[in-house]
Amino acid sequence: MNTVRRLFARTPDAANGLNHEGFPTYQRSLAERYVQNLLTNTIGSTFYASQGTNYGLALELHQTMLAHDPLFAAKALVYAREQGTMRLQPIIGLVVLSTVDLGLFRQIFNRIILTPGDLQDFVQIVRSRQLRPGMGRAIKQTINAWLLNLSEYHAIKYGGTNAGSMTLRDVLRLTRPQPVDDRTHALFSYLIDRERWRKTWAEQVPTLLPQIAAVEQLKRTSDPTEQRALVEAGRLPYEIVTGTGKPDLAMWRTLIEQMPYFALLRNLASLQRAGVFHDAAMVEYVVGRLSDLEALRRAKILPFRLHAAWLAFTPLSEQEKLIQQTLEQMLEMAFINMPEIPGRVVVAPDVSGSMGGQINPKSRVRYVDIAGIFAGSLYRSNPTAQLLPFNTSIVQMETWRETKLMWVTKQITAKLGGGTAVSAPISYLYDRREVVDVVIAITDNEEWARDSYGGTSFVSVWRKYLAEVNPKAQAFLITIAPYPHAVAPPEEPNVSFIFGWAEHVPAYIAQSLLGYADQLSAIEQIAL
Repeated sequence: MNTVRRLFARTPDAANGLNHEGFPTYQRSLAERYVQNLLTNTIGSTFYASQGTNYGLALELHQTMLAHDPLFAAKALVYAREQGTMRLQPIIGLVVLSTVDLGLFRQIFNRIILTPGDLQDFVQIVRSRQLRPGMGRAIKQTINAWLLNLSEYHAIKYGGTNAGSMTLRDVLRLTRPQPVDDRTHALFSYLIDRERWRKTWAEQVPTLLPQIAAVEQLKRTSDPTEQRALVEAGRLPYEIVTGTGKPDLAMWRTLIEQMPYFALLRNLASLQRAGVFHDAAMVEYVVGRLSDLEALRRAKILPFRLHAAWLAFTPLSEQEKLIQQTLEQMLEMAFINMPEIPGRVVVAPDVSGSMGGQINPKSRVRYVDIAGIFAGSLYRSNPTAQLLPFNTSIVQMETWRETKLMWVTKQITAKLGGGTAVSAPISYLYDRREVVDVVIAITDNEEWARDSYGGTSFVSVWRKYLAEVNPKAQAFLITIAPYPHAVAPPEEPNVSFIFGWAEHVPAYIAQSLLGYADQLSAIEQIAL
């Protein structure tokens, strides 16, 4: 916490609002609400808010925060994109920032716009004129500076047409970047006018644009051996190759061999749809790649990523079940990449009914799924941890130290239902006068009920616990929904709100307990 916020923090006060269920709640500071919005709001519908409501609240927060403190807002946008791995909210914020401070806008543009897909969405939002009057000279100059560094890979991947959507060709025609050398001249020509490009640059393409040369040659040959040689020479990813024709099994083998571990995880469902796993040898190869513990370690894959791949992959045959089983096995191995949380730890996932909401309309993943894998991973990776799932009371589970993570996660998500009392795990510990150092709750923070132990709210029970059991205990409330309500005042002692569910969260908690900055201070320290 920075000096000003520490010295002039408000004294913990009474609840100053009501949540969706009419239960007393606290208003977070503008900065906290903004960071929460960036790290949790996918503009989708949630249990308590419709898509339109979420969009309206998000837009209002962008405009208010950027008018109040554009420097902090700019840093928060970078944090959400780089640490929180969020995409749409930082892009919307970037558009709003362009209306407030062009200097900051230019400073962070390349840290928010990472791919042509990001750029296309940015331009689409600008062109809609909902957030700014249109695309001025400064915006075009910034976009054009970005385009001068466009890679061949991105030109190939995003260079097609898409009816009704902004394309990379549309962006080039709108902003008219000036090429700085033959390479960029040839690349822009390739995207804008393919026929003219062939006539003008055909002889120089192998030297200037070898990857594009490989793609164009791939389109013209039907010889499988030559096709594989072109893919290997051009290091062509599968999205590009499949766009030029239907690969045979030998070609798929070549493509999969080039995929990094993380890319293979993300594309299992796509490979399945392409029929790759009809071949037992391909299944055996993929299982072998996924089982490579050293590759898992090098890729720094945490259990959450493997669980996401497991959720996205539904086996359709007995041999495909081998892939699913391998994902489950590697979940147990991924603890090598998990940080250890110091002290006596309680992990408390919220399993109340509102946690059944989906994180966005296109995903099958629910808030309870996120809570389950986070809680299970933290529990399994910390030898002293205690697991306390809750709704209005502690939901009993049979666990032992060697319980498989997938089993723990399934047990947590199976308990979904009931009211929400974030006080429940604290009341449970208080009643037993059980001394713990760290309580990590994963919740949507929509508290609306008394707990079964007599506690009336999280903050009242937490204060009693600190006063009578352990004054040094720390609570981390991982907030995984965009609802603006809080169960404690912003400056409540020994309580940290963490917004979002990205993979950096466990390391962030471990660092915080060693005395590192809280989430807002971590954002304030970002160098632009």
